Formats: sequence, structure tokens, C-alpha cells
Amino acid sequence: MAPISFQGYRPRRGRQAQMKGHFHRMAPSKSPPLVDDTDRTPDTAADERPIDARIHAVFDSLTGSEKRLAEVVMEAQGNLSAFAARELADRAGVSNATAARFFQRLGYDSYNDARRAARVAHDWGSPLYELTGIGERRLAAGDFGLHIAQDLQNLARTAEMLTPAMLASAVDVIVGAKRLWILGFRNSMALAGYARGLLVHVKPDVRLLPIAGQTLAEDLVGLGPDDALLVLGFRRRPVILREVMAVAREAGTPTVLIADLTAGRTAQLATVTLRCHNRGHSLFDSYAAPMSVLNYLCSTVGLALGEDAVARLADIERLHERLDPLVKQSSVRGRSNK
Repeated sequence: MAPISFQGYRPRRGRQAQMKGHFHRMAPSKSPPLVDDTDRTPDTAADERPIDARIHAVFDSLTGSEKRLAEVVMEAQGNLSAFAARELADRAGVSNATAARFFQRLGYDSYNDARRAARVAHDWGSPLYELTGIGERRLAAGDFGLHIAQDLQNLARTAEMLTPAMLASAVDVIVGAKRLWILGFRNSMALAGYARGLLVHVKPDVRLLPIAGQTLAEDLVGLGPDDALLVLGFRRRPVILREVMAVAREAGTPTVLIADLTAGRTAQLATVTLRCHNRGHSLFDSYAAPMSVLNYLCSTVGLALGEDAVARLADIERLHERLDPLVKQSSVRGRSNK
């Protein structure tokens, strides 16, 4: 077996520069950045950004009450047009005047302007909406080229949003954990399984939650500061997801959350949050961007672990060579007995 080598990688120092050189090649150089550090109020006639992108562009500069309203809007985004401005303000515990200023700050003339844009865009509409045409549109015949184009756009926009520092922080949390728990519900469970399948090659004691047929309490009782929790939290997120993250926070366990743009209150419980664009062209959300981010993170974790990862991979290869012939022989015997 040829030796495996990660020669030239320096686990800690200089990682951000390395990430910038590799990960950000995904982003097209000619397109304008999705997230801008400046607090701008763009012309709504020319600004085609969805409301989630507008919120993220100014989120850090929002007041506390505006941030609460932003989280409510993000969580209601899939059905924003069904809410009156007063309902959103009441949910966030802010005044109507604060709500009016908030939507103007996002670049809309008024809430009704934002409402109309949400009705047209429906970035996060449910599959039922897409399939039945509830509201103003019905799912059109599929076009594979447009499907691929949407995935490429999701990848590019995600690359623009994720800075080298954010990615490096997520890697540090995973590398530093003696025991890593990976959690995902609903569609996110498939992503969690993919992440575990990659990380188990380079890191020991990587565990998947929830375990089939088991409750979470028996595993969560042992959480501590030496553990880490990797959470895949794409919509729709069950309430239990936030509760598990709250338990981890109380135990001092650092958490990396990978989620879509609608994760508001959930993200407050995470140590590091990596947001991915996952708008689908057709009936279902796309997971091309989160799969790519997971692949990148897990590969970078392997590089950071260095010789420990090399030794583990070598041990796995030896076991493959020992066990695979037995599996093949068993399969042949099974066919011959039929």
C-alpha cells in the first residue's frame, strides 16, 4: 500500500491563508458580493436580493430590537406574505415604528413592498406550495440546466458568505474535541450521516445522534467541555434541535451549526455558525452547498490532525485488506448454495 502523506501542511498556523486560497476559488470573481460590511439602503427597483440576503448584509449593525425582528422575519420567511406588519412586530416584541424603520433599512419602501417581494420570490416555500400552486404560481416543468444553474449559484453565494476565519474556527472546534457528536433531524439526518462517514476516517470517537431506537438523554448526560457538537440544522428544524443545543451550551460543549439562512434563534446557541444557500430550482431544497462545505471541513480536519489521521487511515486500509476478501468469499458461497 502506498504511504499516505499530508506533507507541507501546518495544522494551526497559517490555516486561514490556506483556506482562502482553496475554498474561495469557488466564488466567481466578477459577481458582486452577497454580503457587504457596509450599511447601505439600496434602490429597491434595482435590488433583486431576497430579504434574507438584505438582513445578513446589515445584521451586525442592527439594534437589539431590530435583531429580534430580523429573527422573526427569517423564521416566517417561507410564508411572510401571510403576516401583517403588526403581527411580526408583536412576535418580536417591538413597536410598529421600529418595524417600519427596519424594513426601510433593508431597502424597502415599506413592509408592503417587502411582502410583495416575498410573495413573488418565495425563496423558502414549502414543497406543497411549489407543487400545488397555492398563492400565485404552480410548479413548471423541470429543466435540468436551470436545476444545475441554481446549485452553482448556491455554491457561489455560500462561498462568498463563509470567511476563512469562520471556517478555521469550525475546524478548530472539531479538531480539539476528544469526542465528537453529530446531530441532524429530518433531511439534515442524511447530512449528519455523510459528515460522520467522512470524519470517522480521520478522527476517533465520532458519534451520530440520534441513535435509531434510542432516546437522546442517555448520550447527552455525558456531554462536557472536552466534547464538541456538530449540528446540521436545515429547515424545517424541530423544537428538540434547539433544546439539544441548549443542553450542550449548559455543559460547556462548543457547537458548530451548519444551517440555511433562516436559522435565527437556533444560531444564537452555536459557537460557530456556517450558513449555506440551499434554494432549490424546483420542488425541494438543494443540499449541494452544505455537502460541499462538509466535504471541505472534514478534509481540512484530516489535514489538521496530521500524522494521527495518517495512522488511522493506514489502520483502516489494513482492515479493508483483511476483511474485504472474507466478504467476497461469503458472497460467493451464498450464491453457490442457491
